[in-house]
Amino acid sequence: MRLCLLASAAVVLGACAEPAPEIEEAAPASPQAREDREIAFVANAEAATVSLLDTATLTVVGEIDINPDGRIVERPGTPNYAQDSDVSPDGRRLYVSRGYLGDVAAFDVATGEQLWATPVDLVRADHMTISADGAHLYVAALTANRVRRIDTQTGEVTGEFVSGVFPHDTQVSPDGRLVFNTSLGNMQVPVDRRDNIDAPSETSGYAYELTVADAASMEVQERIRTPNGVRPWHMRPDRDAFYAQTHNHHGVILFSYPGIEELGRLDLPVADGVTEEDWDFEAPHHGLALTHDGATLCLAGRASDYAALVNAADLTLIATVPVGDAPGWATLARNDEICLLPNSRAGTVSVVSLAAAEELARVSVGEGPKHISVASVPADVLDQFGGS
Repeated sequence: MRLCLLASAAVVLGACAEPAPEIEEAAPASPQAREDREIAFVANAEAATVSLLDTATLTVVGEIDINPDGRIVERPGTPNYAQDSDVSPDGRRLYVSRGYLGDVAAFDVATGEQLWATPVDLVRADHMTISADGAHLYVAALTANRVRRIDTQTGEVTGEFVSGVFPHDTQVSPDGRLVFNTSLGNMQVPVDRRDNIDAPSETSGYAYELTVADAASMEVQERIRTPNGVRPWHMRPDRDAFYAQTHNHHGVILFSYPGIEELGRLDLPVADGVTEEDWDFEAPHHGLALTHDGATLCLAGRASDYAALVNAADLTLIATVPVGDAPGWATLARNDEICLLPNSRAGTVSVVSLAAAEELARVSVGEGPKHISVASVPADVLDQFGGS
């Protein structure tokens, strides 16, 4: 849906203008220097592909088939063959958490060859993250209530820990010592019956919790209850608090860490006529990125089709920028100059300038784009896609 949002006069809103022109096909790029290029890997959940988007030229330079066996899994909702992705530090390997296939698979970026595939959950492999050295992946096994560690070279599961119910967003501390996971609670039961676990067990932690585990031993260090299911989240640079999107909330909350006290909240605009049918899985806002200096948040307003740029220090709205239909993630690129948002119902990626608070371009990718990882990729790898 297209909207022009209204707010108080103190808030500068993105102009309600004609959408940025779509770039339907990759245009020929000028000759590049023999150096790495920054590439956004766009995981297309319905198409079962990953599009390679050059963040400098804003053109798609290649595509990888991440379901080469053509496996089909039918579950409620739209197909999800690409829940999350990560890229090796050298830019040569792509790892995909393949949603409804219930596994994680590795691919050679240059050739598209599948290197290994490892089952992690019978129903859904959820969000994951990669260690800074590229040696390990940590993936949420949704219905198993586990976070599993995978060796990136062999695909072997080398450890796991019991998480909260329905583990979701998984992250690693900057020093690589800790793994964090936030849980959603059992979304197969009504909301008023979810937060009913009084004590952790061998099968799960609390319904809603931030689980903190040692990355080496995979032993749980802390189980910190949260007041609701947490969606995308991000620690502040000083590590004393984190920003989070939660179940059925149009906005963002700042929680202290480790105390999980609510320090601030920003309720963001809701477009006229929006109902629960306009978002998926109880997440009207799903996508949160924080600039490296901790100053600015870029948030995906999935239900109302905008990117919200927010002053992180005081949780005030800078601007809302209209984007495509149902943006479901937010990733920063070009040294925090732009925010990339995959429009899941439109098959496009919106490129938003943080400085200008406007959409620079809308690039066509695959069907159902869900997640974006940004990485530096060697020129010789990209040569395999025809030198685009």
